[in-house]
Amino acid sequence: MHDLSAGLLIGGKNLRFEQERIKNMNILICTPGRLLQHMNESVGFDANNLRVLVFDEVDRILDMGFKDTIDQILKNLPRNV
Repeated sequence: MHDLSAGLLIGGKNLRFEQERIKNMNILICTPGRLLQHMNESVGFDANNLRVLVFDEVDRILDMGFKDTIDQILKNLPRNV
């Protein structure tokens, strides 16, 4: 028995549907752009209880031009993370 609930958030999917589902998730796997979009647009999206943030293959993400997105994500995080 566990209380883990995971979800995948990627561009091109229905944002409103994801907004409802993420309220019940405690593990999110997402693209940087979609994460930032939810941070900025999803009412109630809260990273205050965030314990781990992993940027898989961040070198490739940065090579692809997502530095500004990563910087904005990090600025949206609470200071105590």
